[in-house]
Amino acid sequence: MLRPLSALPQQLGVTITDMALLRSALMHQSYRYEHGAEALLHADTQRLEFLGDAVVAMVATQLVYHAFPQSDEGAMTRLRSALIRTENLATIARHYELGDYAIISKGEEHAGARQRTTFLADLFESLVAVIYLDQGLAVVTEFLLRHFQPHVEVLRASGTPTDVRSHVQELSQQRYNITPIYRTVSVNGPEHQRVFEVEIMVGTHVLGSGQGNSQPVARIQAAQHAVEFLLANPHFTP
Repeated sequence: MLRPLSALPQQLGVTITDMALLRSALMHQSYRYEHGAEALLHADTQRLEFLGDAVVAMVATQLVYHAFPQSDEGAMTRLRSALIRTENLATIARHYELGDYAIISKGEEHAGARQRTTFLADLFESLVAVIYLDQGLAVVTEFLLRHFQPHVEVLRASGTPTDVRSHVQELSQQRYNITPIYRTVSVNGPEHQRVFEVEIMVGTHVLGSGQGNSQPVARIQAAQHAVEFLLANPHFTP
């Protein structure tokens, strides 16, 4: 059921004065196509996503820069990617039940868009743009740090990308007495530009996945995601 828009700012803990802009951020492109002229009166959601993506990246970059003073550019890039990956943004969106506020077409409703990870991440980026435009950089930064800071602590605990594979193996063996295994899910792209997708599993459970231009790179990313999951879910049992 679609929730009343007026309830969202209080749920977010952020003041929003431009409710028309907020409505625009929550209006999916499919609804615009379905409703034509009425929907065209609102700001373009994809433009808001574009701005929100940049704001999220900027705040995350600044946080990583200060939180990991010994990390070089490559390590900071990987840490930022881990912080703002689609799954994390979608998790924040689910925390605020943003899917219940989304204005979508009947087709997207039937397709279950309100719970789709990529849809929720895009919705969150649009919302970030609204907070930035309506309340400014200081407010949106405080809002994002509220959610990013716990992930930074997890990243600190999980170790650097060079030793993360050892860390996930130690965690798995200590907790479950199981050695995790890596499984190559797909290999795409031309021969000179391969993209490998790898999953790391404990038993039949996938703990994380990663992509890269080689299997070792993809495995490191998968291991990083697995460590984040295990540290955030200490009571998980495979």
